Amino acid sequence: MNNRVDSSSIQSNPTVLLLLFLLVSNLFFGCKDRPAEPQNTQAEQASIEISGFQIPVFSSAGEQLNYTRAWFAKIQEKRAALQAFIKLYPQEMRYCGLAALDLAYLQLGSDFRFAEEYAGFAAIKAYRAILDTYIKLPEIMAKAHWYIGWIYTDLLKDTKKGIDEYQQLVSNYPEESVTLLPPAPWVSIIYQTDANVNITLSNKPVNNWAALALVEIIRHTDDEEIAWGAYQKLWGSYRDNVVTGFGLKFMLQKRFHIEETLIMAYQYMEKEFSNVHILGDIQKEINDITAAKGGVIK
Repeated sequence: MNNRVDSSSIQSNPTVLLLLFLLVSNLFFGCKDRPAEPQNTQAEQASIEISGFQIPVFSSAGEQLNYTRAWFAKIQEKRAALQAFIKLYPQEMRYCGLAALDLAYLQLGSDFRFAEEYAGFAAIKAYRAILDTYIKLPEIMAKAHWYIGWIYTDLLKDTKKGIDEYQQLVSNYPEESVTLLPPAPWVSIIYQTDANVNITLSNKPVNNWAALALVEIIRHTDDEEIAWGAYQKLWGSYRDNVVTGFGLKFMLQKRFHIEETLIMAYQYMEKEFSNVHILGDIQKEINDITAAKGGVIK
C-alpha cells in the first residue's frame, strides 16, 4: 500500500463526475436545516480559548455551528472552532454529529489528495467513533459510512473494505437523503442552470447516500455478479435518479450483463434528464457495443 495518495489518479477519477453533481443539486433543493447566520457583533461577542485560538461564542447553537463553516486560514483554527462547538453545545446531538463529521474529515489535512496513509486510517477511526456515538441519528450514520467507504476505495485502495462499508450503508440507510453541508471531496459538474428544469423526473429530490454507494460498488468491483446485484438495486429503487445513469455507464463500460444492461440503457435514454453529458456518455457506450456486434443505432 502506498504511503501517499496518487493525486493525479484522483483528479482523473470518475468520482469527480459521478458524485459532484450533488453540489449542483443543492442549488435546486438546498441544504435542510441550514444553521442561521450569526447575529452577534464583534463588540458584544464573548470568546472561548481552544488550543490557543480565541473562538467567538454566539447566542445559539445554530449560529455557533454556522461559524465553523466559515473559511479559516489555518486548519488548526477550524478544528478549534469545531471543538469549541461540541464543548459549548453538547446537548445538541445533531449539530454535534455534524461537527464531529467535520472533525473526522480534517484528519485528512487541508487537501485530501495529498493525505498520507496514516491520515486515512486516523480519519476512519474518527468516523468509527461517530458510528458508536450517533447511532440514533441516521443522517450522521449514513454520511460516516459513506466517508469510510470513500477513504478505503479512493484513498487507501482497499477495495474490499470499501465495498463492505458501502454495502452496510445500502442495507441500513436505503432512504437517507444526501445533505450538502461540507466537507465534501468534490468540486463541481456541468449542469444546466435553468432553475425551471427538474434534475429528476419525480417531483421531489431523489438524492440518497445508498444510491451513490451502489454506484461506487459498481465502479470499484471486478466481480460481475456483485456489480449486477448492485445495479439491480439501483435500477429498482432509484431509476429516476441522475446517479443511476453513472451506474449504467460503468456497467456498459465493463461489459457486465451486457444484454440486460442494454435493454435498461435504451429505457434510460428515453427519459428527459437535464444532464445531457451522462446521456452522451451512455450513448457512446451503446454505439461502441452495437458497432462491435455489427449493428446500427440511430
